[in-house]
Amino acid sequence: MAIADEIRAAVGTVFGLGPLARDLPREARVGGLVFHPLVGAAIGGIAAAAAALTAPLGTLPAAVAAVAVLAGASGGATLRDLLGCRRATAQGAPPLPAGLALAGVVVLGKLWAVCRLPASGRTIALVLAAMLGRWAVVVQCHGGRPVAGRRPGDDLVGRARLREFGWASTIAFGTTLAALDAVGLVVLLAATLTTVGVRVAAYRRAGGLDAPLLGVSLELVEAAVLVVLAALARG
Repeated sequence: MAIADEIRAAVGTVFGLGPLARDLPREARVGGLVFHPLVGAAIGGIAAAAAALTAPLGTLPAAVAAVAVLAGASGGATLRDLLGCRRATAQGAPPLPAGLALAGVVVLGKLWAVCRLPASGRTIALVLAAMLGRWAVVVQCHGGRPVAGRRPGDDLVGRARLREFGWASTIAFGTTLAALDAVGLVVLLAATLTTVGVRVAAYRRAGGLDAPLLGVSLELVEAAVLVVLAALARG
């Protein structure tokens, strides 16, 4: 039953389905962090399927479909986090113009990357990007300093234990290296540096992390992975 609750918590949290995890204790939601990369991989698979279905219409429509699935998987919550519309602290959220610029860069970067990726490599790129984006959330919840807030997910920051961090990292790193071999090291380096960069910036500006900054981490890591893979793609 405990594992079932953790899986339900992971699905509810990742997809932004509050009622699915609302009645679960915090322990179950913290334990559910183990499954975030797996749920993320499933989202990446759905995005790849959307791209494949729209591919006959052209490369750009396929990219738009894939990026729309990634953005809509959380009900658009993570994209709103980038825009700075969900502000937990006045210090932590960027001004609206900066949020718009950041969101624009992320969305355009993802669109460029998916357009550039060859059809044969698009599926694995989307799966890994979505998976590593959710892995970044687990990392931020492990040892992160929480900023006082009452939004869903605020109480997960700093609560992840070695169990959640270790298993989530094993799943994410093992899958990436198995799929990409040596290139996977470059992808993991990009994802790690992006995650650490968000944490450092959050500590300097807000003194810690909150739920919106978890969403920012997710979006930036997704974009970083896709852009790196697109840059390394061969014609």
